[in-house]
Amino acid sequence: MSVFRSLVDEGARPHVFRRNETICSPLRPASRVYLIDYGYAREYTPAGDREAVHDLRGGGDLVGELAFWSPADRVKVDALTEVRVWPIDLRRLREHAAAGPAVVTALVQELFARNMAARRHEALARAPVAARLAVWLLHLDERYRLASESAPPLSMETLADLVGSSPDVVQRQLTQWGRHGWLVRPRYKRLRIADPAALRAAAGSWEHLSAPWKGQVTPFLTRPGGPAEPLPVGEVPKPRQLPAEVSDFTGRQQSLDLLTAWLERPRRTNTMVVQGLPGVGKTALVTHWGHLHADRFPDGQIVIDLRGQSPTQPPMSPAEALGQILRSLGVGEHMPASDEAELMLLYRSRIAGRRLLLILDNAADPAQVRALLPGGKDCVVLVTSRTRMAPLRATGHADLMDLSVLDPGNAVALLVAVLGEDSPRAADRDALAELARVCSYHPFALRISAAKLAENPGMSVRSRVEELRLPDRLLAGDPEEAFRSALDLAYESLGPAQRRAFRHVGLLPGRDFAPEVLAAALGVPVEEAVAAVEGLHRAYLVEPLPGPRYRVHDLVKRLARELGRHAEAGVREARVRLLDHYLAVAIHPNTPGEWFEAERRSLVSAVRLAGENGAHGMAWRLAEAVFEPFRRLRYYANNLEVQQVGLASAMQVSNRRAIALMRGHLGSIHRDIGPSTLAARFVGEALADFTALGDSVGRARALNELAEVHGIAGHNEEALRCAGEALDVHREIGDLSGVARGLHTLSRLHLSQERYELALQYAGQALDVRGRIGDRSGTAQSLITLATIQRNLGEPNAALSEGLEALSICHELGDEHAEAETLLCLAEIYDVLRLQHEARRDAELALAGYTATGDQYGIGRALCALGRVARNGSRYDEALDYYEQALAVQVELHHEQGKAETLGDIGLVYWRLADYGRADDYLNQALTIGRVTSDEPVEARMLNRLARVRRRQGQPQVAFVYALEALDIVQGKGNRRAEADVQETLAYTYLSLGRHRSALRAAGASLAIREELRDNRASALLSVAQALHTAGRPAAALEPAREAVELQHETGTRDRWAAALTTLAMVLLDLDRPEEALEYALQARDVHLECGTRRDLGCALRALGLVRARLGRRNEAVVHLRDAVRTLDEVGDVFEARRAAEDLRDLA
Repeated sequence: MSVFRSLVDEGARPHVFRRNETICSPLRPASRVYLIDYGYAREYTPAGDREAVHDLRGGGDLVGELAFWSPADRVKVDALTEVRVWPIDLRRLREHAAAGPAVVTALVQELFARNMAARRHEALARAPVAARLAVWLLHLDERYRLASESAPPLSMETLADLVGSSPDVVQRQLTQWGRHGWLVRPRYKRLRIADPAALRAAAGSWEHLSAPWKGQVTPFLTRPGGPAEPLPVGEVPKPRQLPAEVSDFTGRQQSLDLLTAWLERPRRTNTMVVQGLPGVGKTALVTHWGHLHADRFPDGQIVIDLRGQSPTQPPMSPAEALGQILRSLGVGEHMPASDEAELMLLYRSRIAGRRLLLILDNAADPAQVRALLPGGKDCVVLVTSRTRMAPLRATGHADLMDLSVLDPGNAVALLVAVLGEDSPRAADRDALAELARVCSYHPFALRISAAKLAENPGMSVRSRVEELRLPDRLLAGDPEEAFRSALDLAYESLGPAQRRAFRHVGLLPGRDFAPEVLAAALGVPVEEAVAAVEGLHRAYLVEPLPGPRYRVHDLVKRLARELGRHAEAGVREARVRLLDHYLAVAIHPNTPGEWFEAERRSLVSAVRLAGENGAHGMAWRLAEAVFEPFRRLRYYANNLEVQQVGLASAMQVSNRRAIALMRGHLGSIHRDIGPSTLAARFVGEALADFTALGDSVGRARALNELAEVHGIAGHNEEALRCAGEALDVHREIGDLSGVARGLHTLSRLHLSQERYELALQYAGQALDVRGRIGDRSGTAQSLITLATIQRNLGEPNAALSEGLEALSICHELGDEHAEAETLLCLAEIYDVLRLQHEARRDAELALAGYTATGDQYGIGRALCALGRVARNGSRYDEALDYYEQALAVQVELHHEQGKAETLGDIGLVYWRLADYGRADDYLNQALTIGRVTSDEPVEARMLNRLARVRRRQGQPQVAFVYALEALDIVQGKGNRRAEADVQETLAYTYLSLGRHRSALRAAGASLAIREELRDNRASALLSVAQALHTAGRPAAALEPAREAVELQHETGTRDRWAAALTTLAMVLLDLDRPEEALEYALQARDVHLECGTRRDLGCALRALGLVRARLGRRNEAVVHLRDAVRTLDEVGDVFEARRAAEDLRDLA
C-alpha cells in the first residue's frame, strides 16, 4: 500500500519481531502501526484452546490499524516467522490522514476485507479436509504463484495449520493428488498445480472460497533465508518426577560415591538395589543422587512407589507398575488391560535407547522388581527395599548396596543441620553425640528428635536425651526400636489439632493424600487441614509432594492407624465423611481426568473399604461414578475389581437398578478385554434387569452393547436383532446420541456381512445425526465406517478422502484409540491401492495404537492387516508370522468371525506357497466356523478358496461344485467383488475340465465386474488371456496378456506379476516369437525363485523348457522340463505336472 509506505520513507527504521513474539494485543495499548516488509503474522481472537483466526498478514499489510480509532485493540497479532516491519507513529498517521482522506478510505477498505476474510474462514471450517486443502492451494497459487521463487516457502506444517488439520493428514492427501498428477513438487517446499480443474472438483461447492482473500496462516513458516522450523509433532515426554530435595541432606557421601562409581563401571547391571532398615534414608539417598546426576538422564526421571510395605494397600502388581511407567513415557491415558507380558514388551520398546533414571521405591520382593527391569543399559534403575534382594544379584539382574544407620560423625552433623549451625545447642557436640547414640544413629529418629528440639527452643539437648532414657522408652542399640520410640515422642509433641489430624491420616486409603481428602475425613475446612498437616510436616511425620499432596511413611501410617483405632471415637463418622467426599468429587461433571489419575488407588481402596464395612449403597454408587473415567483411562484391572465390589454390594441391598448397572459395566469391561462369553452373560443379565424395571434408557444401551458382543462372537442375526431393537428404543425416547450409536452399530454389522448398500445407508444416517448434534468423535467413527464400505465397493480414492477426514478429527480430539481405528482403515485402503509402504506403515501404527489402548480385538485386526500387506507383497513367511499372532489373540477372545477370517488367510498363503495339504486344513477349519455361525460371506470365501486348492490337487469336479456353491451365495447377497473372484475360479476350473468356451465366458464375466468396480482388473485379464491361449487363440490372447503384465507390475504382487509373465511367454511362443518369450520366461523364473512360490515356479520352468526347445536348445529344454515336473509333483499340482510330463515325453 504505497500511501502508507510514503510514511515509512520519512525516516522510520525497521524493527524485527522474533517468531511467536506478540506484535499487538488487547492487553497492550498500541502507540504505533506497523507495515510488514517481510515475513508473516496472524491476527486472531484469543479464545482458550480454540482460537478464532481472522487473517494472514504478509508483505505490504498493516498491523494494528484498529489503533487508528482506539488504542485498545480487540485482536492479537503474533509473528509467525521472523517479521521485519516499519513502525508508523500513530500521531503522524493521524496527521497524514487528516491531510489525505485516501488514507482513511484505505484503512476502512482494509478492515472490510479482513472482516470478509474472517467470515469466509468460518464458512470453510465446515468443509471436509480435502475440500479445505484444495481451496487453500487454489487460493495460495493465485495469490503467490506457489512454484515461483517469490512465493513464500510452503512447509507441511504451514498447510496443515491453514487447513485446520494435522501435517500427517495433509501430507497423505498431497501424496495421493501427486500420484493422480494433479500436483507436482519441483523443489522442496514448492508446489505446482498441474491440474487446477481437478483441484476445483475436489473443492466441490466450496470452490468459490478460493478467490483471493486473507485468512489463517500457520505459526510455523520457514524463517526467511533459513531452514524449516516445524513444530515437533508427537514428541516423547521427558518426565521429571524426582521429589523435592531434602534441604538438610547430610552424610552418605560414601554411599553417593559408591552409586556414582557403579554407574561409571564398564561392566555392571542396569539396576542397583539399595536395601536397609525402614526409615534409614534409602529413598532420600537415591533421590539426592538423582538430583546430583539428573543431567546424565536427559530423557527423564521416573519414580514409582511399589507399596511393598503399605499398611492399607497391597503391593503394586508388576502390570500396574508397568502401566504407570508407560503413562509417564507418553503412551497416553490408555493402557493395555492386564497382560503383563504385553505391557513388558511395550515398556521395553518405549525405553529402548533412552537415557532414563527409574526409581522403584519400597519394593516388596524380587519377583515384583524383576518384571520392571529394562533390557539395555541406557535406562538405569534404582530400587529401594526393606527386603533383602539377594536373588536378583544371584541371577545377574541387579547389584546390591546395603544402607545402614549413620556413623556417629554424620549423625551429629544431621542433628546440627536440622537445628541450624547458629543454634547455641549445636555447639554442645558431646550432648549431640549422646543424643545420636540414644537414637541408635537412625536418620528418621534423629530428625524427629532434632525437630522437637527446634520446636522447643527452651529444651536442652541433654533434656531430650534424658526423655528418651525414661523407663517406658526403649534402650539405645536397636535402630528399629529407636525409630518407633522417636515416632511416639513426635506424636506426643503435637498439639491437639495436629494429633487428631495424624490419627485421621491413618484412616486415609492411600500412602499419599491431598489436603482436601484429610479435611473431609476430619470434617473441617480445608484451611484447617492444611495448617494441621503442615505441623505434621514440621515434625517429619509427612513429606510434601507436588500437587499439593503429602506422602506418609509406611511405619508412620501404621502408627497412625493404631492410634486412630484406639483413641478416635468417631472413626465410623470419619469414614462416612471420607467416602462422601470421594463420591461428590467423582460424580461432579467438571472433575478432571487428572484427579482420577491421582486418586485412582485411593478410590479403589475406598470402594473396597465401603464394601467391607457394610456401606453397600456407597460402594455401588462410587463404583458407578468411577466406571467411565476408569474405562476412558483404560484401568481395566482396577475397574474390574471396583465393579465386582459394586455388584456384590448392590446384591446385598437388593437394589435391582444398581445390580443392572454393575452387570452392564462388567459386560462392557469384558467386551473390551474378553472373553466375549462373559461379556454376553453380564450384558444379557443387565438387559433382563432393565427390562423388568421398565428402564428404557438402560434397556436401549444394554441392547446396543449386546449387539456389539454378539457381533464379536459371530452371532450375526442375533446382533442385528438387538441393534434394531436398541435403535427403536432410542428413537422412542428421543435420545439422538443413542440413535446415532444404534445406526452406527447396524452399519458395522451389515458391513461385516458384506451387505454394503444397507451398511452405506445406515452409516450415512449415523453421520448425519452425529453432525447435527456436534458429536465429533462419533463423526470420526462414521467416517471410518463409510471409508471401509467405499473401499469394499471399489471406490478406494473416495474411501481415502473419508479416512483422511476421520484422521484429521482424531488428531484434533487427541483420541488415540480412534486414531488407531482410522490408521487401520487407511492401511487397508492403501493395500487396495497397492501402496505397500503406506499400508505397512499405517498398519504398524494402528497396532501400536491398539496395544497402547489395550484393545485386544484391535490388536488382532491390525496383525491380520499386517499379514495381508505382507502377503500382497509376496513376503509369505512374514505374513504367516503375523497371522499366527493374530489367531492366538482371536482364540483367546473367542472372536469367531476374526478366527475364521485369519484361518482362511493362512490357508490362502499356503495355497500361494503350493502347500495344498495345509491350505486345505486351514480353509476347512474356517469353513466350519462360517457354517456354525451362519456367516455366509466367510462360507463363500472359504468355498472359493477350497475350489482353487481342489483344482490344483487334480480334483476339478470337486472344485467345480465348491465354486458353484460359492457363486450361489455371493449372487444371493449381491456381492459383486466376491462374484468376480468366484467367476475367475470357475474360469480356471473350466480350463482344467477342458471346457474352453465356458472358461472364456466365466473369465469375461469376471473382467466385466472388475471393470465396473475398477478393482483388480489385472487378475481378470490374466484369466481371459489364459482362457484364450488354452482355446488355441494366441493372437487374441496377446493383448490381454500384455496388459495383465503391465497392470500386475504396477499394482499387483510380484508373484502375480511373474505369473502374468509366464502366460505372456507362452502366448508369444505360440505366435512363433521365441526370443521375446525367452526374456519373459527367464524373468518369471527369477521372480518366483525370489518369492518362493514353487507351483508358479514349476509353470515358469515348463514355459522356459518349451521356449528352449523351440530355439533348438534341446538339452537345456530337457533340464527345465524335468525340473518343472519334479517341482510340480512336489507341490502336488496334478494338472500342471501332467502337462509338463507330456511336454517332456513329446520332446523325448
